[in-house]
Amino acid sequence: MIYEVRRYETMPGMMPALHELMANVAMPVFEKVGMRVVGAWEPLVGDYSNVLTYVLAWECMNERAEKWDVFFSHSDWKMGRREAVKKLGKPMVSREFHFFLSPTSYSPLQ
Repeated sequence: MIYEVRRYETMPGMMPALHELMANVAMPVFEKVGMRVVGAWEPLVGDYSNVLTYVLAWECMNERAEKWDVFFSHSDWKMGRREAVKKLGKPMVSREFHFFLSPTSYSPLQ
């Protein structure tokens, strides 16, 4: 199993809009196309209150590439993202980071 960590830093005041887009558009499309979300988090205390982090699980990098292609071309995603951008009139995210984790032999989460 491969885990993809995706971290989004929002523009000031845009975290509620990103949560709305994720909850109402991205998560339903993830489910429709068979993407496995392990979890999603936001900071409880400390710096980086404008950060959303979520993790996806993949069998292999080929599965990841195929599912992301389907996700980005899905009509629900295209329409939901377009409506969010139109409504806000400015970007939600200032920076995003993606990286991949492979569990160690002793990790409870394989």
